[in-house]
This record gives sequence, structure tokens and C-alpha cells, in this order.
Amino acid sequence: MEASFVLGALLASTAGAVVDVRSTRIPNWLTGGSLAAALIARACLAGWSGWEAGLAGAVVAGGMLLLPFVAKGIGGGDLKLMAAAGAWVGWGHVLALIISTAIAGGILALFYIAIHRRIGATIWRTGQLIRFHLAYGLVQYPDVEAPSSELLRFPYSLAIAAGALFVLVSVSLSVWG
Repeated sequence: MEASFVLGALLASTAGAVVDVRSTRIPNWLTGGSLAAALIARACLAGWSGWEAGLAGAVVAGGMLLLPFVAKGIGGGDLKLMAAAGAWVGWGHVLALIISTAIAGGILALFYIAIHRRIGATIWRTGQLIRFHLAYGLVQYPDVEAPSSELLRFPYSLAIAAGALFVLVSVSLSVWG
């Protein structure tokens, strides 16, 4: 049954990634609907403990992206999609989802930077941000809101879908192995 729930995470995050790549937004009906579907499915198929596991997964997975969201480093749709994926995978697999999503996000970011030939600019900007935060603490960087063609943004929903795929493969292998 766990593999079925994780499959729900993969389907929701893949749908979110497709929409995000096409429109740079993840609609609330997709994230909210997926979160609700996960909690309802878990309650119907696994009872109260299944619902609790889904709620805990949503809170932990979504909570992991709260600070990047507040710092304007990630969009609200990504946070909500991660929470929905967390609800699908539940408490038992949320750590694997978080770690695999973070690894996939790092790899995809490096790939994206390389494709757009922005390695030097990215290293310089990262150094600039680190220096600023060391000097002023955890406050918003002054030009974060400035629209700029210089800033690269990539759909983090791709990393969430990759993380869900990893968890599905690992759960499936443990069931069959």
C-alpha cells in the first residue's frame, strides 16, 4: 500500500512540474487538491494512523521549504507541492523525499547554471549574498525584488518530482527485494 501512496506523490509532483515548466506557476487547485486527496486516501485506506502520517509528512516536507520561501528563494507553489508530496509519502518516507529532492535540486541547479553559461556569475552572486548575510544577518537582500534578466530561476518542482521518483523506486525495490 505504501508504494501506492508514493505513486500519488510522483503523479502530483510530475503534474506540478509539467505545469510549472510551461507557465512558471503551480496552481493552488493542483497543490491543494493533491494534499486533500492524499489525506483522504490515507484516511480511507490506512485509517486514522494513515491520516496522521500524511499530515505529519505534509508539515515536515512543507516546513523544510518554509525558510527558503520566506527568504524569497523559492515560490509558494513549490512549497505547497512539497507539502502535498509529503502528505502522499507520509511520515515513514518524508526524510527520504526531503533528502532526495535536495540532492536532485542541487544537481538540477548546477546543470541549469551550466546550460545557461552562468557559472562565474553564479559564483560571484553567491559570494555577494554570503558576505551580505554575514554582515547584516538574516535580512532580505536589497535587490531580491528587482526584476532582472541576470537572475536565473529554475522550476524546483522538477527536483520534487525527481525526489518522489527516487522514493517510489526505493519503496518498490524494498517491497520486491
